[in-house]
Amino acid sequence: MIHLAIDAAFQHDTHQASAGLVLKQNGQQDQDKTILDTCIDNHQAEFLALIWALSNYQDQLKADGLLEVLSDSKILVASLQKGYAKNYQKEVDLILNLLPNPATTFFTWVPEKQNLGPHHLALQALKKA
Repeated sequence: MIHLAIDAAFQHDTHQASAGLVLKQNGQQDQDKTILDTCIDNHQAEFLALIWALSNYQDQLKADGLLEVLSDSKILVASLQKGYAKNYQKEVDLILNLLPNPATTFFTWVPEKQNLGPHHLALQALKKA
């Protein structure tokens, strides 16, 4: 199973956003961070963080394996579990299309304190912006 933990950071006054990820598989761990496009709010930043992660790590995701996406964003997890988001449907559709196998992908909400790796990476990227 592959575990993909993601988080976004968002600066309200500038609308700048960033993302961090921790990808674990086969006893190996990858960490990464990036600056995202300007966002309207923190929720959109969370969706864009997952789009970035799935787009950039597509070659490590296996269509025949299990993928668990972990996030501390309740709106992200709930929207992807039901395949619908009132204000972020475009992002939901893009994420679902990027999944190597939606039937073997699970979206799990985790408390912020259990998502510190991606959180710190996202903050580091935002500070460098």
